[in-house]
Amino acid sequence: MKSKFIFILIILLRLHSVAQNNETQKESTGDATGKVKSSKDFIPGSKVIVSDNFTQVDIGDFPVNWSTNTSGEVVTIDNSQQKWLQLTSKGTFMLNDIKQLPLNFTLEFDVFTNKKFSFYSTFLCFGFIETKAKNEYAKWGYFIHGKEGVTMQIRPVVAAEAKNLGTARVKIYTEGKEILKNEIEFPSFNNTNNNQAKVQIWRQKNRLRMYVNGQKIWDLPNAFQDINYNTVVFFINDYKTPADKYYISNLRLAEAGSDTRHKLIETGAFSTSEILFDVNKATIKSSSTAILADLGNALKENPEVKISITGHTDSDGSETANQLLSEQRAESVKNYLAMNSGIEKSRMTALGKGEAEPVAENTSEEGKIKNRRVEFKVLK
Repeated sequence: MKSKFIFILIILLRLHSVAQNNETQKESTGDATGKVKSSKDFIPGSKVIVSDNFTQVDIGDFPVNWSTNTSGEVVTIDNSQQKWLQLTSKGTFMLNDIKQLPLNFTLEFDVFTNKKFSFYSTFLCFGFIETKAKNEYAKWGYFIHGKEGVTMQIRPVVAAEAKNLGTARVKIYTEGKEILKNEIEFPSFNNTNNNQAKVQIWRQKNRLRMYVNGQKIWDLPNAFQDINYNTVVFFINDYKTPADKYYISNLRLAEAGSDTRHKLIETGAFSTSEILFDVNKATIKSSSTAILADLGNALKENPEVKISITGHTDSDGSETANQLLSEQRAESVKNYLAMNSGIEKSRMTALGKGEAEPVAENTSEEGKIKNRRVEFKVLK
């Protein structure tokens, strides 16, 4: 009788703690003494490497462009036309169409599971690994791991009695050893009112960001090692009840650009040769719109930031003409950001350095391209 009373008391304390945590979160957003500013900064890659929504796979079949060491089948849910890959217990799954992962990429996929998903059922695990043989992906599982990998886990529950919270884990391995792990609770995927989620992962060289339904879960500056990551894997352990299942769909892997907004805002400086102009003119080419939009978003999200915009040229032509051209190009970028992103001109200073500050030799076309650049710096 005494042990039963203690068990009930523990549950009540846990529920009280969760309620207090939720109430604290509500109060913090409405605190009149200060405002917390953040942004949903995920930017999907534009060059699609592979995508899969299983539309070409018959119901009940396992997709031929995937590998597994167990089984699985494509299904529909609640008479919807959308198809999902149902993951089978104690299995590892690999998308065959990926041969190499770029230094900058995004991976997006949808995950669905049932409400009342059991605390005793498996996490959904996924990540990026290095493989050197056809079936080496099978070395990765819930209780096993290979040599090199960055893995994440999510589950829509934290404890049997808790409500509206899920659990996320991250584990990083190199040379066969676990070098980093962490676990947090989060509300955007849970077994009560958010049992479907959009997972978005953004790699930028060493940096890893993961979002679930728009909520940033991880932002790790040194997650990826200097390793040849070339495989995407999913793996799970066992389900506690027959109703518990994970389904995935709408996978999209795309090559991404460099992290423009964070380079500028976080480091205070950003230089690029991706803003292109017509020859000997200050007219911005249409191919430059993506990077300028990215810069515009960074400035809109940080309205207190003021910047200088400096144009540079190569040494072709006269020094006087290059000085004038660099000034005109910087002014053109300033005007573009004001007109297309709504950035106040008073926040931007335009100037030119002509050919005076090269970063490479002007004796080759490659060097000239590097010198024809625009630099942005945050003004203190």
